[in-house]
Amino acid sequence: MNLKLLRQIATRLGANLVTLVVVSIVTFALMNLKKPEDIARSVLGREVTIDQIESFVKRNQLDRPAVTRYMEWIGNLMRGDLGKSVVTGRPVSNDIITRLSRSLILAGIAALLGVTGGILIGVFLAQRKGTPTDFRLVTSLLVLASMPEFLIGIALYLVFVIWLGWFPTQSGMAFSFGDFWARAVSFVLPSATIALLLMPHIARVARVVTAEALASGYVSAARLRGLDERQIKWDHAFRNAAAPLVSVISINIVYAISGVLVIDYLFGFPGIGSLLVAAIGSGDVLSTQSIIMMFAVIITLINITADIVTLWLSPRLRLAS
Repeated sequence: MNLKLLRQIATRLGANLVTLVVVSIVTFALMNLKKPEDIARSVLGREVTIDQIESFVKRNQLDRPAVTRYMEWIGNLMRGDLGKSVVTGRPVSNDIITRLSRSLILAGIAALLGVTGGILIGVFLAQRKGTPTDFRLVTSLLVLASMPEFLIGIALYLVFVIWLGWFPTQSGMAFSFGDFWARAVSFVLPSATIALLLMPHIARVARVVTAEALASGYVSAARLRGLDERQIKWDHAFRNAAAPLVSVISINIVYAISGVLVIDYLFGFPGIGSLLVAAIGSGDVLSTQSIIMMFAVIITLINITADIVTLWLSPRLRLAS
């Protein structure tokens, strides 16, 4: 890895760190637009007395300047201390770690299904470009890609939960009272919904870039050398088509992670999305800020990983750097 390439990676890391700082400032500012007394009322209820409000504000140190509270929050965040929830009184990290681990498992299963399925379908269609099979499957992918996540989720819910009765109506109940198998089953429909969101976009791009690679000169040269068709398809054509595909995969995974909010609510899945909705609804400022920053850090890590993998896969970009 040469010096220019390292410099380019360092530049992108710096840009992402600046983005994280901006996100933290905007998030803190938006969550602290309310006066401390209003935050106290949203947590304690409208029937709260003046003394209780003053006690709440003083106990949670909401009467200090906003800049002081922001610097303390961001400093603690960098040390891994997320503070205590003003609603539950428990450490924020306890709830976030449990919910985030479930959401990451869910996103991992969905990404594995969506990316693998999308690539296989795209390569399959690239070899049949212009045929009736290509036309029918591409049309189906376009229809699927045009559907919002909540519509796909509702369709799966109606068929597999209401009609067939194969899955629980509320995943949260399975996590609270079910055994290991019941909790494992709760991942199926949410992950399938996200996978169906990812698959059509990845398949369409994989089809185009693989078809271009199969029609290129180096693939023709490989055929003239008598190489096996499977080796030509995966080692030559797909390897060169993988670089633009990585960017599309990372963008779609980021999109799918943001869709976790809807998926959690629809299936009653006790993930980080449902925790964020609950925190906003209860006025839990510190939990809301921490969850949004967790989302921002995860998305940043995905973008950085995609940048590095793209540079590694693309000789043209490495030379340009």
